[in-house]
Amino acid sequence: MLEKIAKFLTKTQTTKPSLYLIATLIVTLAILPGMGFLIGNIEPSLEKVLPQDVEEVMLMNQMRAQYGADMMYVVLEGDFDARSYESLRYMDIVGEKLLEVDNVLDITSISTIILDYNEFLPIDIDQSKAILKIDPRTETMLNYDSSVAVIQVRTDTGASAARIKQVVDDSKFAIESLEDYNPGFKYSITGFGAIDKATFNVIITDFAKITLISFALVAFFVFLSFRTVKKTMLALSVVMITLIWTLGITGYLQLTITVVTMVAAAMIMGLGISYGIHVVHRYYELRKNNKAKQAIGKLQEELIRALLGSSMTTSAGFLALLFGVLPAMKNLGIILGIGILLTFIVAIGVLPVLIFKSDKEDKKKLKNDI
Repeated sequence: MLEKIAKFLTKTQTTKPSLYLIATLIVTLAILPGMGFLIGNIEPSLEKVLPQDVEEVMLMNQMRAQYGADMMYVVLEGDFDARSYESLRYMDIVGEKLLEVDNVLDITSISTIILDYNEFLPIDIDQSKAILKIDPRTETMLNYDSSVAVIQVRTDTGASAARIKQVVDDSKFAIESLEDYNPGFKYSITGFGAIDKATFNVIITDFAKITLISFALVAFFVFLSFRTVKKTMLALSVVMITLIWTLGITGYLQLTITVVTMVAAAMIMGLGISYGIHVVHRYYELRKNNKAKQAIGKLQEELIRALLGSSMTTSAGFLALLFGVLPAMKNLGIILGIGILLTFIVAIGVLPVLIFKSDKEDKKKLKNDI
């Protein structure tokens, strides 16, 4: 069976190479938009790495808003007493504005503490000090010299990356829109939600950085192996095409990218480049004593069984992660399994065509030089 497939591939790849290249281009263009969905599928919350159907996790998700797990903090820092009337008025206005933000449930600050005891904010700072002194919550809202005040914002985001990002962004916009009322505070936002949003940005930058560094290192060592740009690019074409296809399919399948799955691209490159190296190296060995078409035929006969066995066993190993309970590990297994199978398809279906076409181009150049 595999021998027949090898002969079919040899015949069509050497007689209709352009058809393969056009098909590769069409598939790539069809899959490419899926990469755009990856941003929306990034999940920064470490809680989402946990299995969501476990009773303890389900209970945690139900109770997180009620018991403050979704608490966000707006930290106001100045070089003056935060208990002054201007400061309290600013905190009150900010609090009212933040309550208009979707998924914000409640606001607590020293201004709301005072309003719990008084109908209005006192202009006299001593009166404000006296009220705050009797309430134990004040200790969590002010630092030792009252130059830093905290506004507690209780939200209901359910550890959803999209909702967390929206709440943090809307809160920043709301605060910045009230700058005319600001007596001189510098603000910052923190809390579990804000940390998740920061993690979101780190995942994006690290994913891009790790992928680029991995590609650069792989390219460097492949070049050291072949010592020619042409052979290096032919071998690298396997991982380049595979990465585009894998990331696109990942986006279409709505698989989430977490701190666990962000390493998938680097792993695919590290494992997949060996396919490209084997194919390119073996072809040029065969080419020494055979014509291009014969070399492609022998190449397919020799490598199709070995590469198929390698890709199937490696994919099976990664897909075994599906039997675990951690969602992030399951997604990692799916992404790597898809990536390795696509590497095999590209190495057998696309790379020989690229090699054959480049070999023919070299012959044309040689004839023109003569």
